[in-house]
Amino acid sequence: MADIAPALDRPAGERLLDRLRQALGAEAVSADEALRALYSQDIWAEGSHVADAVVSPRDTAALAEAVRLTAAEHRPLAVRGGGMSYTQGYAVQAPGAVLIDLSRMDRVLRVSADDMTVTVQAGCTWKTLLETLKPLGLRTPFWGPLSGISSTVGGGVSQHNAIFGAGRYGTTCESVVALTVVLADGRVLRTGAQGRGGETPFYRFFGPDLTGVFCGDTGAFGVKAEITLRLIRAPACEGYAAFAFDAADAALRAAAEIARAEVASECFGFDPALARARLKRASLLADVRTLGHVAARQQGWLKGVQEAAKVALAGRSFVGDDRWSIHLASEGRSQAAVDADLAEARRIALAAGGREIENSIPKIMRAQPFTPLNNVLGPGGERWVPVHGIVALSDASACYAAIQAEFQARAAQFATAGVETGAMLTTLSTNGFLIEPVFFWPEARLAIHEATVEPAMLARLPRLAPNPEATALVAEARRAVVEVFQRFGAAHFQVGRTYPYRENRDAASRDLLDAVKAAVDPQMRLNPGGLGFPADA
Repeated sequence: MADIAPALDRPAGERLLDRLRQALGAEAVSADEALRALYSQDIWAEGSHVADAVVSPRDTAALAEAVRLTAAEHRPLAVRGGGMSYTQGYAVQAPGAVLIDLSRMDRVLRVSADDMTVTVQAGCTWKTLLETLKPLGLRTPFWGPLSGISSTVGGGVSQHNAIFGAGRYGTTCESVVALTVVLADGRVLRTGAQGRGGETPFYRFFGPDLTGVFCGDTGAFGVKAEITLRLIRAPACEGYAAFAFDAADAALRAAAEIARAEVASECFGFDPALARARLKRASLLADVRTLGHVAARQQGWLKGVQEAAKVALAGRSFVGDDRWSIHLASEGRSQAAVDADLAEARRIALAAGGREIENSIPKIMRAQPFTPLNNVLGPGGERWVPVHGIVALSDASACYAAIQAEFQARAAQFATAGVETGAMLTTLSTNGFLIEPVFFWPEARLAIHEATVEPAMLARLPRLAPNPEATALVAEARRAVVEVFQRFGAAHFQVGRTYPYRENRDAASRDLLDAVKAAVDPQMRLNPGGLGFPADA
């Protein structure tokens, strides 16, 4: 565990704490040891340092003042949204850091049905946004990751997201219209066309795309304060399909062709190992509340009862223990349009050698998109961590095979250490294929797992002993997977400190990145080490 230094060593530290409390209120500034330790780690690992203080502003003005005050003391800054990073994306990597916690900046600020935009504070969760827009018959094109119960819109803009809506509309930042960003010295920067009075952003592309500079920057260029996203009218109709395949290559080829055909709002899949691990959670299909959500999602009470009954009767055996599976949802203005898209997806999947199975998984995920994050631990209390890459559609099968070859080379080590692997895939619009291998291994859980998993679920899981040897093996395997992705020219979400970025750019790109960093953060205070920038000033 990282050493926990006394909060903000005296006397300069106490002076900064006093100033922050005076500016933001005592409730917004904490030097609590347990909170500082919790917020300085992510799902994968603890940071190399623990933040000296946690600051939780409520609005843009308070955020800007907090950043300005820490700048005066030359303090490094880390910024945390929902805390679901697994790449050390916000984990504290510099001594003396102040961590900005955006969880209190959680409001939907403005919905304009006339202009089809919505503006939220950066700490607003995807669940809050969806629930706010639903009664209005509106939605954002991309509408959240699986972790949307706690993952924030600001975190998604900083790190990128996938899943809901991504099969048709792409990732988080492809729905972004404008940003309000606090720079390292406390100045406030606004991007996009801001409308009359400069307070109603409505369009992104006005000259160079400054919005894009801050998308996917892992907080290294600025602190997101407010985000404006594009709206669409919520689709009137939706439908679901699922298919099982005997081999990974067939499933990957089918998913890639479904992406090219643009017939699914989301298309995702599991290898047999990951499907087994996920379906060990009995609540996935047996919980009465789940069946109620499925029923309520349907049009008409009779159809609702019928669909819930199908899910219940299918149980947990509809995929098959040795099958790859892909699952998709389609949506549109009419049921006829949805049915046509599903028919095309069915034709593609069957032509690739798949067989249609019960569509319980996409049906449940649409009915309950943002469930508690109990899967951050394995079904036996094991630690869990993914690694991922986005490759071209034509490279998906070869890339996956290369990753499996790396795992096969370590099979004996994995068996000895109790390391298990699985894989998830999802398509991104018509031109991206995300492959996400995951690891389960016996290791003691961290404070963040204790804070994330529901108490009733946590109480049923065994508390495992520390296992640094197994964790080192997982770390080595993750690095090997990243190297495979690099051979295929992959892109990555939440770059953090896991995926090479700055070091892999060409010389001209590095020069431009360095110039941007020098302009917005000349002291290198924002998320030191992020994006491949130096970890110290």
